[in-house]
Amino acid sequence: MGYIEKNLMENEKIVYSAQLHPIVYTWPIVLGIVALIVMAIPLDDQTMFLVKLLGGIVALVIAFCWAVSLNGGKQYVVTTRRLIFKRGIIKRESLELLLRKCEGVKIQQSVAGRLLNYGDVIVTTGEASNLYRHIKAPLTFSTHINQQIDNLKTTE
Repeated sequence: MGYIEKNLMENEKIVYSAQLHPIVYTWPIVLGIVALIVMAIPLDDQTMFLVKLLGGIVALVIAFCWAVSLNGGKQYVVTTRRLIFKRGIIKRESLELLLRKCEGVKIQQSVAGRLLNYGDVIVTTGEASNLYRHIKAPLTFSTHINQQIDNLKTTE
């Protein structure tokens, strides 16, 4: 049971859980591939081989840490009452937005975002906007948010 499941209110249920699109890992993956290619180049000099091997291992560790930091334990959840954003693996940060306070949902997608089905979702309240970047299937996320806002209005 995760952080969000433990902190649900009474009679509150998770409706949808959005994810980051894998596109955010492009540059760490490129770095990892380059490191593997460099490590695979054969060298006759023993010292240069060790330097190359050590450099490749360091680059792989950097690529892995970069990918982990991009994800950072991020969770985007729509419940029957709230929109919850949680990030952090060791140090946790949580943003909870009551759906009855939401005024609008905006989606921004580049051409690549439209082709690969990712984008930014902006949820606005009276005086603030919350940006959720690189969301996989942003239209689905937006639809679930709007559906829950509508459900709250019909029950009030």
